[in-house]
Amino acid sequence: MNQSFDESYDIVVIGGGATGCGIALDASSRGYKVLLLEKNDFASGTSSKSSKLIHGGVRYLEKAVLKLDKSQYDLVKEALNERYTFLRNASHLSNRLKINTPIYNWFELMYVYTGLFFYKLLSFSKSIGDNAYVNKTLLTLIQPNIKQSDLVGAVSFYDGQFLDSRMALALVQTANVYKANTQNYHEVTSFSYDDSEKINSVNFKNNITNENHTVKSKCIINASGANVDNLRLMDDKDIEEVLALSSGIHIVVNKKFLPFDEAILIPKTKDGRIIFILPYLDKCLIGTTDNETHYVEELHASQSSKEYLLSHVNEYFDIKLTLEDIDSSWCGIRPLIKPKKDKNSQQVVREHQILESKSGLISIAGGKWTTYRKMSEELVDYCISNKKLEDKGKSKTKNLKLYGSKIDIEVTKNLLDSYDISSNTKKSLLALYGDKAIDVLDVARKFNTYDLISKDLPYLKAEVIYSIKYEFVKKPIDFLARRISLCFLDKEKSLSCVKIVCEVMSIILIWDKNRIKKEIYETQSLISKLF
Repeated sequence: MNQSFDESYDIVVIGGGATGCGIALDASSRGYKVLLLEKNDFASGTSSKSSKLIHGGVRYLEKAVLKLDKSQYDLVKEALNERYTFLRNASHLSNRLKINTPIYNWFELMYVYTGLFFYKLLSFSKSIGDNAYVNKTLLTLIQPNIKQSDLVGAVSFYDGQFLDSRMALALVQTANVYKANTQNYHEVTSFSYDDSEKINSVNFKNNITNENHTVKSKCIINASGANVDNLRLMDDKDIEEVLALSSGIHIVVNKKFLPFDEAILIPKTKDGRIIFILPYLDKCLIGTTDNETHYVEELHASQSSKEYLLSHVNEYFDIKLTLEDIDSSWCGIRPLIKPKKDKNSQQVVREHQILESKSGLISIAGGKWTTYRKMSEELVDYCISNKKLEDKGKSKTKNLKLYGSKIDIEVTKNLLDSYDISSNTKKSLLALYGDKAIDVLDVARKFNTYDLISKDLPYLKAEVIYSIKYEFVKKPIDFLARRISLCFLDKEKSLSCVKIVCEVMSIILIWDKNRIKKEIYETQSLISKLF
């Protein structure tokens, strides 16, 4: 992993979430010289705390139709096109997902069926599956825990699902193939300006070694998600803030609550929100809340938010969940474009906006994972059309297979069959690494370690080594939370694995006993606080 810096770049991207990683890939694949800076780990903020869905936005379509709002209609249509591209280009990290919407009266059945039919129709040739009516008998076989009293049946449709933190990593790794310099744990501390007060340099610090650096750039891009306004204020203290921040929590429970790999959408709670209940890496994921908030570096899911989700979910199921059933939980901040004064956060369309300050700092605000690629393309096109970059051609990302998705998955499955490892480990390797799963096993062979980090889990110690050498892991939480997603699945099992992960990392990174103790304490504290 390159830790050195050139004197100047075509583009410096600040922020290693969905949009920042997408911009780094779009720009580098066109031939621009790119530096990506992230102050923590890649996707350590909102981009790893999503609902794991790739979607067009069913509720935005409803508003578009009821209010005859073409702008919302266009956003849904664009997102559906991007959903198709996402699934194709990151096939090892994403899949189509059947979603059932339970219905409890016949009028609602017709209303929902018509709306979801229109949702499918909008995707045209980019459709990923047919809608259907699911009768009560079949629905209760698929979802045996669902409340049966007054149940009419369900309407099923398809959207996409993905592993968000691994997706950000795949974007970074693909950008590296195109010679982008991508650095996590490098925090921008200030900007420098020329005599005409135009921004021309970025000053930043390595948060691991405390080394300071300065690089020049033709374009400096602020793609820092929920932190966008804070960086804009660093550049100009008089700017008007553009974001309305909203917090969303998710909880994870045992797979037995949702035994089949089909999701449930509760279309409208009593206070008008949507709740998803999704299969997620052999667990069940439930989300999400939507509450106004302010920027905080480390958010956690409050007990009241968990109770809110449980109370609404329990209205639709005969089996009742309690706080004790929660294996993990998290809270993320959604960076929404500020609404008009008469709107609240639930009513804001998750559109994005490109802004340029007087100094020339270019910021991209808002957006969502589904449309990250299109947002990235528009941002680079903006730099070209405004003469900040020479024109090196159109975006290449629409047909660009991401790192890990280059080889057909069946080929990798066949190669894995020659290794003496459990079927659960093979399944996990395919889900996390795609066609790079064989590279992980090459590391296991080289270091002669096919041991697991825990007898109850499918992850190899070799994955820790691989993640340090090829996946930018600097801290144990990087591996446990964002490389194997264990923190998002089971808090207690994550805590039980901290020591062994630190021991493996200490060998590769040459930590002494004091450093090991420090890393164990800090990692356990983070997991206890955040999940």
